Amino acid sequence: MFNKIFTLLLFNCIILKIALSAEESFLLIDGKSSEIVLEIGSHIDERETPRSTFKIALSLIGFDSGILQDENNPVWQYQEGYDDYLESWKRPQTPLSWIKNSCLWFSKRLAERLEMHNFQFYLTALDYGNQDASGGLTNACWLTSLKISPREQVTFIQKMLQHKHPVSSYAIQMTRQLLFLEELPNGWKLFGKTGSGFSNQPDGKNELGWFVGWVEKGDDFLPFAYKIRENKIDPQLRIPRVKQFLVESELRKHLG
Repeated sequence: MFNKIFTLLLFNCIILKIALSAEESFLLIDGKSSEIVLEIGSHIDERETPRSTFKIALSLIGFDSGILQDENNPVWQYQEGYDDYLESWKRPQTPLSWIKNSCLWFSKRLAERLEMHNFQFYLTALDYGNQDASGGLTNACWLTSLKISPREQVTFIQKMLQHKHPVSSYAIQMTRQLLFLEELPNGWKLFGKTGSGFSNQPDGKNELGWFVGWVEKGDDFLPFAYKIRENKIDPQLRIPRVKQFLVESELRKHLG
C-alpha cells in the first residue's frame, strides 16, 4: 500500500504542470465485461482527428493486406520532399521505427499503396470513427476528415484484442508487438500510441493530445483512451497522466 501511495504522490507532482483550464477526457474499461472502470470528463463522445493514434489501425491494415511483413520489413527510404518535421524521419524506416518515431511520411506511403478503395474498405470493416477518408491519402485524412471519439477508440481497441475485427491474427500479433511500451508493477504491461496536433473544436483550446492503448496481465486487459485539449500542451505528460489515472483507479481491484 505504501508503494501505491508513494507512486500516486509522485504522479500528482507531475500533474501539477497541467493547466487547470485543460479539457481532459479519459475512459478505461474492463475488456472482458465492458464495465467502465474509470470515466473522466464530459467529452468522451466528442470526435476529433485521431492524429498518430491512427497508426494502430493502419498497422492492422498494413499487416493484414501484406504490405507490412514484420517489424523490420519493408524498409522504406526517405526521399527529398517527404515530411521531415523530426530529424528521425530523415532516415530509412521500418514498421518498428515508423511506430517509435511516429513517422508521418511512412503512414502516407502505406495508405497510398492500399489505394482509396481498399483504404475505405478497411475503415468501414473496422468501424473506425466517422469512416471519412475524404481528406485523401496523400494529405493524411486522419489529420483532417477522419474523426473518432475516446469511447470509439476504446471500443476499437477492445474489439482488436478480442479478435473481433476482420483482420488476421498475425496483423493483431504484430500490432501488439509494435505498440508495447513498458512493464508496469505487479506484472501488468502497457501498450499504446500517442498522437498530437490541432483540435477541430472552436473554443480556443487549439492543441490536441491523445494516448490510446491498453494494459494487460494474463487474460485480463483494460483498454483506455486519453484526450487533452488546451492552448498549449506538454506532450511529455500524456503517458504519465494515464499512469496516474491507472493508479487512482487501482484498476478497480485488478491492480493488486
